[in-house]
Amino acid sequence: MRIFYFLLIFCCSQISSAQTYRALINATPTFVDLIDVSQLQENQLYISMPFAKETVLNPEQKKKLKERVAIKVELVYTKYRKATSFNQKQLNKNRLIELNRLVPHLFENRFWSFELVSQTNGNSPEECNKMFHGFIVTFRPNSTNNTLGLEANYLEELVASLIKQDSLDNDTTPKVYDIKTHYDKQFGYIHDTTWHKDTVLPPSTPDFFYDQTLYNDSTVLNAFKRNKAWKNLIVVTDVTGSMSPYISQVIVWLKKQAENKTAKYFVFFNDGDEKPSNKKKPLETKGIYITKNKSLEAVIKTTAKCMKNGSGGGEHLENDIEAIIGGIKQYPDADEIVLVADNMESMRDYKYIKKIKKPVHIILCGAENRINIQYLDLARQTKGTVHTISSDITDLQKFKEGEHFFIDEKEYLYEKGRFHAVYEKFY
Repeated sequence: MRIFYFLLIFCCSQISSAQTYRALINATPTFVDLIDVSQLQENQLYISMPFAKETVLNPEQKKKLKERVAIKVELVYTKYRKATSFNQKQLNKNRLIELNRLVPHLFENRFWSFELVSQTNGNSPEECNKMFHGFIVTFRPNSTNNTLGLEANYLEELVASLIKQDSLDNDTTPKVYDIKTHYDKQFGYIHDTTWHKDTVLPPSTPDFFYDQTLYNDSTVLNAFKRNKAWKNLIVVTDVTGSMSPYISQVIVWLKKQAENKTAKYFVFFNDGDEKPSNKKKPLETKGIYITKNKSLEAVIKTTAKCMKNGSGGGEHLENDIEAIIGGIKQYPDADEIVLVADNMESMRDYKYIKKIKKPVHIILCGAENRINIQYLDLARQTKGTVHTISSDITDLQKFKEGEHFFIDEKEYLYEKGRFHAVYEKFY
């Protein structure tokens, strides 16, 4: 476990924001001739500002920003300066402050990449006034009902291939073989026997997923492998559209431990089936599917049903706590909960974490850049743990007010009963 901490005596909440702005405005800009916002993709939107000012011209975009998971933010400005004394970095900082004011949650968990984009076409205030200035935000694409169905079919095919391979591995009937003879000067004639063993190729991964590299990820399998002491579990898994590569790891793990049945129940949630966002209320969102661990086929059937009935994900909130509570109601004798969660999405029902009275071990998917602080809070509150692809964070209860610590070389702070992200060291 790579975790270290130290005590600082200054207030980091204010410093953290200042550090965030400073790191971003000092990024090396990308130079382009002109940005044409009419060419943006379906999963992008723009926040418009006047030339040389930080006023937001289309604040109505706030609603869309609150509902989606941002993966990239670009701050666009013009290279032209009317006066040599003009401070572009200060304007960029002011614009970031305005964006933070408009959508605070965007900066609370900063999982997005950032780029400064400097337009070179404008050569006068008149020309620059006609050009775009402000932010372009790129979101993680939503799944569709069609792609969700295809992902569910992929998981069903994966299970079928695992079962078929298991059957072949346990088959004791005589196998086909070939005998080839060759002559060796030392030993004479030698007969080589080649036995043929049937193998089952796993299904091809869906080719429409927004990030194919995630199918090579091993976060879930690594966490289960490192924590074999977990017993009498309820496994709660987010199956919204962004989670397909990780759900398959849960299924593979289940197949490997089928005999000892460490997991007694499985809970899958999709954040409300196809319920509109404005109808979703904490602890009343629904879209939760529960099954006893009777067989691999029963579990995958429930998984596929939950996925196919979902709306595709893409929102930045999920009903994790509601799903955990539902699982405990179904199986109150569980000793522990394992939550397989999407690190880039926060909890719709976060304020109800005190309702959970059993340890929650959180496997965070997509936590390569930084851990979502809400899951640190959940683990501390329940005396549970947090797990990334390579680290196990097991001692969150020890931190006291004002203590800083590092997880995977990223800095965090415990202050006022919550964890906070610190984006850059203070110099």
